[in-house]
Amino acid sequence: MKKGDMKRTQILDAAERLFLGRGYERTSVQDVLDALGMSKGGFYHYFESKESVLRAVSERRTAARVERALSDVRDGRRSPLERLNLLLVQASLFETEEPGFAGTLMRLACVERDYSLTAQRRRILIDLLLPALDEVLEAGIADGSFFMRRPAEAGRLLLLLALDADDEVCALLAGDPENPDRLIPAIELLNACREAAELLVGAPHGALELKDVGRLVANCRAAAAAMQAREGA
Repeated sequence: MKKGDMKRTQILDAAERLFLGRGYERTSVQDVLDALGMSKGGFYHYFESKESVLRAVSERRTAARVERALSDVRDGRRSPLERLNLLLVQASLFETEEPGFAGTLMRLACVERDYSLTAQRRRILIDLLLPALDEVLEAGIADGSFFMRRPAEAGRLLLLLALDADDEVCALLAGDPENPDRLIPAIELLNACREAAELLVGAPHGALELKDVGRLVANCRAAAAAMQAREGA
């Protein structure tokens, strides 16, 4: 690793530890500098702001998590249905991300209306997941698990459906995660997403288990609680 790349990685490592430990909002650039014994000039040589560090941390976390999932998807012992579930769960921020960090992304998108990080995350997921998703759908067609005439188009639609459903759940639960008037529509939306996915790939009703609704909602509520706690601090 080049010296410049090493310094950048050290900044990201320190910032990520601080973001996860005390929260993004409570972490300053100076905190990162103090953790590394680095000058401001050294920091700003690599990053223009704390926000740019957060974008880089989020990108790295998302890419690393997807790569781990893809190694499981490549396990030839898994059925196409199992591999599809593994891929599509990656669209869920709340099933794959630490609650405090998920809460930061939720606050930025749902409270501050800053969609830059969620748009970045969406682009990374589409770029990394779609080729593997297409392969899984082709394998499912070959063994009779799925039936569709346009698997390439179906794969993209399926991934967009999962991402959009996750965004809607985030928006529903961000403001008041304990409110059943928000919780019930979120669960219904997730169930509708599963049924639509089954129709899209031609799988029997109940064949797909794209999300554990109970676990996802619990994780989402934990992220929302972390977001609210930091807002009130």
